[in-house]
Amino acid sequence: MELTTHATRSFDEQGYATPPPLRKYRYFMAVLAVFAAVTTIAVPAYAATYSWNSKSNPLTARNGDGDALAQGYGTWKIGTTSSGTRSQGYGYLRDAKEKNGYRVYFELHTYVNSGLCIAPQYTSCSSKYFFWAKQFSDFNKETWGRGSWSPQFYSSTSVDPGGDFARAGFEVAESNKGPDSQSGMTLTRGNKY
Repeated sequence: MELTTHATRSFDEQGYATPPPLRKYRYFMAVLAVFAAVTTIAVPAYAATYSWNSKSNPLTARNGDGDALAQGYGTWKIGTTSSGTRSQGYGYLRDAKEKNGYRVYFELHTYVNSGLCIAPQYTSCSSKYFFWAKQFSDFNKETWGRGSWSPQFYSSTSVDPGGDFARAGFEVAESNKGPDSQSGMTLTRGNKY
């Protein structure tokens, strides 16, 4: 008498025998692939970080005599925080006249591709960006008061949920008792959000 034992075998979709550990491996890999695909799709690839001016060519606010008062440079990007998608400005400041007792700051202005354009009859609106929001460096108008370059300061604003593209404008200024002495505005390139 001959004794025969039969092992239980599993088969894959093509009819091939699959040992139990390989079946678990394939299941794990399938779950991992789905997770990777969902993560890649769910997390937008926020594009480049753009510079606004540089240490060697800072944005400068001047008084009526042409003397430098405030200087700044930095970077801008679109990013995600606990507050959602944000326009994020980073910058360094220098108080060019620190002895006058006034402090300096930068201001982030966020422009988006969604907005209301009102044009008179027989004219058209060709604006590509619309002002959305602005914020001071470190959320404080009295940011820096030294003649040396500051540590990096941060500023951020929301972006219009009705749009999908933004850019930033930056100004530096000296906060004083009268109207603030401001530089002109420098604009960055745009980023999708």
